[in-house]
Amino acid sequence: MQNRGLPGPAVIVLSGECARHQGIEDALTAADPKLGRVIAAVIARIGRQTIVLSRATPFEALVRAIVYQSVSGKAAAAIFARLRQVVGKPLNPAKVLGLTERSISAVGLSTTKSRAVLNLAEWFAANHNTAKTLPDLSDEEVVTALTGIAGIGAWTANVFLIFNLGRLDVMPASDLGIRRGVQLVDGLNEVATPKQVHKKAELWRPYRSMASIYLWNAVKLRLTPNDLQ
Repeated sequence: MQNRGLPGPAVIVLSGECARHQGIEDALTAADPKLGRVIAAVIARIGRQTIVLSRATPFEALVRAIVYQSVSGKAAAAIFARLRQVVGKPLNPAKVLGLTERSISAVGLSTTKSRAVLNLAEWFAANHNTAKTLPDLSDEEVVTALTGIAGIGAWTANVFLIFNLGRLDVMPASDLGIRRGVQLVDGLNEVATPKQVHKKAELWRPYRSMASIYLWNAVKLRLTPNDLQ
């Protein structure tokens, strides 16, 4: 799936430990000097990136991620705002299940996405205990649980892990922004494939989430090889 970027703020999660983040950036730069040049260029433009956890509930965060799949940030924000207006506060599974697929689609979502939102609501309603323990599960367990829901793919699960659970070592390799970021890092003639991303990202363990943030922002800033000199 080709996703166009961040489903939320470009700033990331963790407890305001700037020194800790600098240590992560230093570690990434030491492991991969090419990525280090991208990190330095992003910092020069918009400052150091940190992880700031979303305050949204897991359900709302996942609905948001579904909305943002393969849609520009501006369009997705408008659609999500309309959806929240239709659902009302709070945006929870019970309220979503009170809507029809047609009423959800009317906010601007495709039939596939509308169905995915309803499937997600049904899963949360039927698996209340598992849903409550998502923050305590391993990365792999979270991905397995969420991708078992029809319409929820690895990208949505990975975005949830990064922006809502604050996991530091996640790599959304299929994301178009990440793939373009790797193209920039390695000076490739074409957009990197997910396989190339996975291989490259082995250098960035155990901080692949932070590497992802810098790649997303590099693409958002439209950095070029000339900016990395």
